[in-house]
Amino acid sequence: MLENLKQKFPNAIYNKADTDDISEFVWFEDSMGSILGIPRFEITAEETRLLELLFPSSLDHTHFTTFSEPSWNAFLTEPNAPLPLTSWENVRFIHFKLSHADFSRPDFEDACLAFVPSDAALIWDNETEGILIETDKGEALSKNDLLAISSTLESDFYVKTRMFTGRFHLVSQDLHNHRLREKKCFALAQAELPDLKVTDLADIIPYILLNRQSDANTQWYINQILGKTRKDTELINTIKTYIECNSNATHAAKQLYIHRNSLQYRIDKFTERTGLDIRNFRHALTAYLLMLLND
Repeated sequence: MLENLKQKFPNAIYNKADTDDISEFVWFEDSMGSILGIPRFEITAEETRLLELLFPSSLDHTHFTTFSEPSWNAFLTEPNAPLPLTSWENVRFIHFKLSHADFSRPDFEDACLAFVPSDAALIWDNETEGILIETDKGEALSKNDLLAISSTLESDFYVKTRMFTGRFHLVSQDLHNHRLREKKCFALAQAELPDLKVTDLADIIPYILLNRQSDANTQWYINQILGKTRKDTELINTIKTYIECNSNATHAAKQLYIHRNSLQYRIDKFTERTGLDIRNFRHALTAYLLMLLND
C-alpha cells in the first residue's frame, strides 16, 4: 500500500532520517511497521483524512502546535505579558470566526494546519473564534487559498467561516497592539462586508476612515498599508495619477510623460511593496485615500 502511495507522491520518503525537519511531512505507518512521509505541500486535507482512515494510528500529530501554553495566551491577551521565546522573526494573524462549535476541535485544527507550512500555529480565543499565526518563511496564503480552505471546512465540518488577514509584523511586544487593532477591523468587516468570506485591511479601510478615526489610528493604517513606499514620491505620484485617470494606462502614461511599460513596471512595484492590487476597486480606493491622507 505504501509503495502505491509513493507512486502518487514521488517526493515522499521512507525514512525520517532523510529530512532535517520531519514536521514538513505527514507520516503514515502500515501494519508491518513500514512508514512513509508525504510532503505537506503535496497532500490535501481531504487526502490526509482519507489516509488516516486507512492508517488510523500512523499520523504524527506532534507537529501541530496550538500554543495553549499560558505564556503565549497571556502574551496575546495581556498588554504587559512578556514575549515568549521563539525563532520566528515576522508573523501575521489570520483571524477567523465560525458559525458554530459543533465539531471535533482536534480534527478541525488538523484540517486547518494541513493547508499551511509546518511552521504555523492556531490559537483559540473561544469556542468559535481564533487566529492562525503564519510566518513569512514561505509563500503567504493568498485570498484564493483562504477561500479554498473556507470551502473545504464548510463541506467537511458543516461550519461557515469568516476570515480576516492582517499584515506581517516583526515579532515584538507590538504584536499585542497589532492584534487588537486587526480584531477591531475584522469586526467591522463582518458588519460592513457580510457577503465576503475573506477580507483584509485594504477592504475595510474606507469604512474605517468613514468612522472618523483619530490621527494616531489613521497613521497606523498608513504605515501598515503603504509602509516605506509612502516616502517614494515618484511612485506615489504615478499610482495616484493612474487612479485619477480611471485606471486608463494609456491616458496615465501620457499624463506622466512615460512609456506604458514604465507605468506597468511602477504599478507592479507598488503592488509588490504594498500588497494592493489597484485593478481591484476596493484596493484602488484604499490606496487613493491613504495617499491623500499621507499628503
